[in-house]
Amino acid sequence: MMLSGLMKTHGTMPFLWVSLIFIMGELPRLSSRAMAEDNRSHSSIEKISVNRSTVTIEGRCDIESERPRFLAELAPHHSKSGLANAQIIQQVELDETGSFRMSFPRWSDDRDRILSRFFLTSSHSQPFKKLTRLLWASEVSEAAVHQNLEPVKAKTVKGLGGIHPDPRLFDDLVELGVGHLTVNITLNSLLRTEREGNITRQYGEKEFYFNPTYIRQLDRLLKFAHQNQMVVSAIILVPRTTRDHTLGEVLVHPDATDGHYTLANVVTPEGVQHYSGCMRFLAERYGPTDFPNGRITHWIIHNEVDAAWVWTNAGEKTDVEFMEQYTRSLRIAYFSVRSYDPHAQVFITLTHHWNESHRPNPRRFYRSRRLMELLALDTEHHGDFEWGVAFHPYPENLFNPRTWLDRKSDDHFETAQITFKNIHVLDRWMKQDNYLYLGKKLRTILLSEQGFHSSDDSLVSQQLQAAALAYAWKKIKPLDSIQAFHYHRWIDHEREGGLNLGLWTVQPGSITWPKDKKLSWEVFRALDTIDESTQTQFALPILKIEDWQEIAPHTDSSK
Repeated sequence: MMLSGLMKTHGTMPFLWVSLIFIMGELPRLSSRAMAEDNRSHSSIEKISVNRSTVTIEGRCDIESERPRFLAELAPHHSKSGLANAQIIQQVELDETGSFRMSFPRWSDDRDRILSRFFLTSSHSQPFKKLTRLLWASEVSEAAVHQNLEPVKAKTVKGLGGIHPDPRLFDDLVELGVGHLTVNITLNSLLRTEREGNITRQYGEKEFYFNPTYIRQLDRLLKFAHQNQMVVSAIILVPRTTRDHTLGEVLVHPDATDGHYTLANVVTPEGVQHYSGCMRFLAERYGPTDFPNGRITHWIIHNEVDAAWVWTNAGEKTDVEFMEQYTRSLRIAYFSVRSYDPHAQVFITLTHHWNESHRPNPRRFYRSRRLMELLALDTEHHGDFEWGVAFHPYPENLFNPRTWLDRKSDDHFETAQITFKNIHVLDRWMKQDNYLYLGKKLRTILLSEQGFHSSDDSLVSQQLQAAALAYAWKKIKPLDSIQAFHYHRWIDHEREGGLNLGLWTVQPGSITWPKDKKLSWEVFRALDTIDESTQTQFALPILKIEDWQEIAPHTDSSK
């Protein structure tokens, strides 16, 4: 369950121009310092590559200096400021040009160094003087177990979320022409603490146990999705389980005090070990080339991290403190799944609150734009990796489907919100040079959760919902950065804060069993087919336009 109507429609904070000036002034300065750090020390790590068994690090140093240099490793559960916890691996040996290349085993006991960061230091013991930036691995394609996997190709951008697990309903997904699915995976349901009766896997020297009942349920849906050419995006969730439970101790972030879900435990060795073990198991099971159990290619890490207090709780933290740990969660997941699938991508998950936060508490709620800036800064400073954005462009008011009337959605980067009215602003933002992967590749945007409310079963209400759906589809169609549109939900849910977002009404008392198709079901089915034009024509007078070109987005990248 991903929504809270109260949380998403109330408590917004006015945009603070003073804060914007400070942030926009500070980020370039931080970036300049990052780029200059290696130059000042005349040492640099230029490449960190990992294959199935070995880590190889290449770089250069000033040959005129006679001081020794050492390669140091920082484990993933330590913050980037915790250099006192680093360990020396070996002394750096230079050739006559000042270049070096060193290799060492990828696994150290039960610790996989694909998850580590590295730097050069002039000290063999504490305090370590850092001569280079702290860098993660930059090339891990040779680390993948399933080397022959091809990148996924979707048959359509059209997707669904809120998938009911009962196989009796799956044929409806085919009739709707679905090409993408989001699937929630709760790690406490997946992981078990005892060997007996569970599926066993060993990674390094550590043995893990996984719940066969939960896995069979996932298998049914994912196998069906693969057989019907549906691309699966897994949403990785950590429910806030009690502290006295063994699973809670290893999975839940130890600072979490509230919220439905938490940040993964990336701050203890056991937490990282079990989190990575879960991701490896999922990538291993849903990645072999013959796909006997289906395939997962997109990994959405946690939920709506700008509303962290409710959906990704890690205790009270500044946005910088939160993102330092969330980025580690992204990278741990990334390297874990890339150990199996060389094309796997991870995604930061954000709401439509772009330049404003849900609540005026900057240690609990953040602004999406600010988190994006911090993520981009981290990748520039500590090494790029293939992350994308899982965005949720709900209407300004979740109970009003008339998103074309949203008042906070402007056509520039300083807009308070990004909804479907101005979704092209997100497309423009991601096409800026500093947001391209390795400076050249457009990152993937998934619209992984959004829907429109129907207040009742009346024709007027259903027409409004269906018109909003048609409007959203027409707005995203020209935007090549958006690779999936996951409509939320498939079926109305009785415990979704009074919202009725489904393409089906719900059978009373069933929570989310389908009763009747809504008009939006017919519109959704027609999208991306020969019936699209005729099935969306009804929406034009509701939107008070004569042609869909009137809402075509502007794609000027200068704004």
